[in-house]
Amino acid sequence: MINGKEEIVGELTGHFFNLSILSKDKKRDELISLLHYYDEETFDICRSLVKETSCLKKQGKNIYHLDRFYIYPKYRGKGTGKIILDEFIRNVSNYVQDDIRYIGLFPDPITDDIEFDSKEDMDRNKRKVLVKNLKKFYSSLGFVEMKVNPEYMYLDLNKLKWTKKRLSNSLKLS
Repeated sequence: MINGKEEIVGELTGHFFNLSILSKDKKRDELISLLHYYDEETFDICRSLVKETSCLKKQGKNIYHLDRFYIYPKYRGKGTGKIILDEFIRNVSNYVQDDIRYIGLFPDPITDDIEFDSKEDMDRNKRKVLVKNLKKFYSSLGFVEMKVNPEYMYLDLNKLKWTKKRLSNSLKLS
């Protein structure tokens, strides 16, 4: 809600992977097979997240790949993205109606053009600066770089602290 009316301020899309079911049935090969149905980026992020966290071992921990998080330019710089992503992180398990342990992502500059690829369509120095800013933004919400692939980041929801300070740092949209 902005000024008392509902407005669309951006896009947030992703993929939920229920690893607890695959782990229970010892279906590791099915996970790899399933991931091949997704694009190369989703496959690589999820594979890296599984390696990074060992989330498929034992009882299996569910993961969410945050594929696209985009705030329209007129809403940027006002804390809108932080509020929305903070809300999403706190409620992701409710949204997918299952427990989520890890959220993985690729902090990559995107535009409103879904076909835009910053690695090919953007000046390398400009992209480097924007990726650094995106990593700083995601880090402020608790995401860390993956050791197995520093291009990617993830969030362990079990390690996240929901403090009054964290919530008070968010701005109100309405």
